[in-house]
Amino acid sequence: MKTASSVDLEDVLATTPEAAAKPGTNYVTVYTFYVYDHDQGKTVIYPRMGTPAAIARMRGKMNEGTAWVVDAATLDIEGFYSGTVGD
Repeated sequence: MKTASSVDLEDVLATTPEAAAKPGTNYVTVYTFYVYDHDQGKTVIYPRMGTPAAIARMRGKMNEGTAWVVDAATLDIEGFYSGTVGD
């Protein structure tokens, strides 16, 4: 029985150098969220989706029903999704 942490020698030897050089795709979950807009004096939906950490930094309230799993490469440095909805 294999466990998640076990590695077979045959699997390692079967990996080509080209495949080993390619990093695996990392996925993250992003959400829409609400923030208080001081200019408007009310709570609004922020126009971009963000990771839970990015939302927390903005003191936003995450809308958990809007979870999207996206490629981590599509995030900007702040943790916001830089793609368009529907990608």
